Amino acid sequence: MYVALIVLVQAMYSVGDLIRKTILSGRSFDFGLLKSVPLLLTLALSGLAFVLQLYVLKHLDLSKTIIILGSCAVIFSALLGVLVLKEKLNVYNYLGVAFAVLAVVFINIKK
Repeated sequence: MYVALIVLVQAMYSVGDLIRKTILSGRSFDFGLLKSVPLLLTLALSGLAFVLQLYVLKHLDLSKTIIILGSCAVIFSALLGVLVLKEKLNVYNYLGVAFAVLAVVFINIKK
């Protein structure tokens, strides 16, 4: 259950980052952006993800949690980049994603 929750946390972080990238696209940063409702909603999403992450950290080892978060960040970033932003991945990118998937699998193998 905690592993699924940490995967959800990283999905929330990644989606929030993608939306923020879209909001900031073509704009220079200024403090007026902080009044933008879409930006505030993405910050709320990231805040909720952070609270869930703290909950998971109470129940899972830090080393396991951080490995899953980092690996899922690679996986979700690549997926969102290809599916939403129409980015092209090369062989090394796919290999990196495969290693990230393997990391999540290996970290969850019981002794």
